[in-house]
Amino acid sequence: MSRPRLTLIVNNDLPCSDDARGAGQKSWSNKFEPYALKASAPDLWSTYFRARFHSPREVALFCDVSFQTALNWWGAVTAPASHIALLVMLTDPGAPEFFGQAVEVAA
Repeated sequence: MSRPRLTLIVNNDLPCSDDARGAGQKSWSNKFEPYALKASAPDLWSTYFRARFHSPREVALFCDVSFQTALNWWGAVTAPASHIALLVMLTDPGAPEFFGQAVEVAA
């Protein structure tokens, strides 16, 4: 039994409409510079943690990480991994707005 195959058929005789050209579509990489976002992430997360929590110990308890890890985030030495970002976005209704405003200022 053979697997179905996807076949691309191109017809160069029919012109594409030009209506979609310049429709304002931009990729995320055109809106944000990925390296700058990565470089500023520790500062951004530090600002968030300082606004939401009273101490690195509270961050460690909430995120279930070591005190040293929370201290690194608090001091903007490193930024959290993606599973912590998801935890924050899913548990803090104000987090998306906070990060959205912070990124707008940086962009």
